[in-house]
Amino acid sequence: MSKTLCLLVTLLSAVFCSAQYKNDNVLFKTVYTQDLCNEMQRQPGYLLLDVRSKGEYEDTSMMGMNIGRFKDAKNINVRELGGRMGELAGYKDKPIFVYCSHSQRSRRASKMLADSGFTNVININGGMTGILQLPTATNECVFKQLTTKNDFNMLSAQDFCSKLAKNSSQLFVLDVRDDSAYNHVSTDAKINAYGTFKSAVHISLDKLKAGRANIPKDKDIVVIDLFGGDAAKAAEMLKKDNYPRVSAVVEGVDRMLEINSEDLACMARQYVSPVHYKIISAQQLKAVVDSKNDYVFLDVRSKDEFANKHKNSWQNLGHLVNAVNIPTADLAQQIGDIEKYKNTPVIVYGFGNSTTACEAANVLMAKGFANVSVLQGGIFNVGWTAANIKGYSSLAALRVDMPVEN
Repeated sequence: MSKTLCLLVTLLSAVFCSAQYKNDNVLFKTVYTQDLCNEMQRQPGYLLLDVRSKGEYEDTSMMGMNIGRFKDAKNINVRELGGRMGELAGYKDKPIFVYCSHSQRSRRASKMLADSGFTNVININGGMTGILQLPTATNECVFKQLTTKNDFNMLSAQDFCSKLAKNSSQLFVLDVRDDSAYNHVSTDAKINAYGTFKSAVHISLDKLKAGRANIPKDKDIVVIDLFGGDAAKAAEMLKKDNYPRVSAVVEGVDRMLEINSEDLACMARQYVSPVHYKIISAQQLKAVVDSKNDYVFLDVRSKDEFANKHKNSWQNLGHLVNAVNIPTADLAQQIGDIEKYKNTPVIVYGFGNSTTACEAANVLMAKGFANVSVLQGGIFNVGWTAANIKGYSSLAALRVDMPVEN
């Protein structure tokens, strides 16, 4: 999806997720994607409830949001659920597995169902995007239940890495991000921070029609971009042009940076970062915290956000433990306040995937800070990862001073 759409989805997810994680395994149950098959087999007679929009469910929405569905799922948009509860009356005491795209709307729906007397509601953590990140080879029981109108294949980060590892002469990796993003000359510091893959050939989406002569039809084409939407558009174009084997990497480079790099070996061998600071995922953050080594969190959000006084209540997510707050706009003038951390690992974060965090990292590097990292997805992703990714629940303890309502 485009950068604008990606930001919109993040903000909407934040609105919907407020106060919801605390209901996990209290008002309703949750299941991790890798445990889904076993749980579904354990609870026969279940209903799969897809609470996305009709367009998402039918793969007729915006590219990047058309990611398939479960074949036998019932679709009720979460916005309509309150008025359509009667359609689910036969499942009052039967298992209902609820999902959406990233498991924020599904949590909202799960709470509504539980509050309405449904006794066996199970939220699928991570949603459809999480399911599509499962390695295909070891999760056939899930993938055989999915369907999509897309003519191209959707490839998880791990499956993409597996293809790169084989280094096959039959593989053609196509990067379709904008020229300014690919060459790291965008006006957006975050966009410039996304790296490239050594074996990829770059043809931007707007030049793809003219550049298709350079794309071989006898190879396995894998399309990648920053957020997934442009890659899906490009893959659809290639399929219409009779390219037989085309795949798009789900949610692009952005999603790959949210995964533990130890699970993506290709990142060390193939990924080239254009920045001198590091970008670490919430999953990698757990390893940093568990190591017990020194580090400091630098929160570059506004003073209002840090103090839980922002006018948008859903942006008031507390802060990471012992964080120092200096908004990016004030950092150059207040650099003396953190001078003592010049040789200490500094982990910079904002609300989500913020440009300001990358701008702050650039300031720190220019001022001689030796070890700077930007937290991919910011404080929002710390909470999301803790709730949705198996093995990372301990990250929840890093968020402190959370308002009760959030």
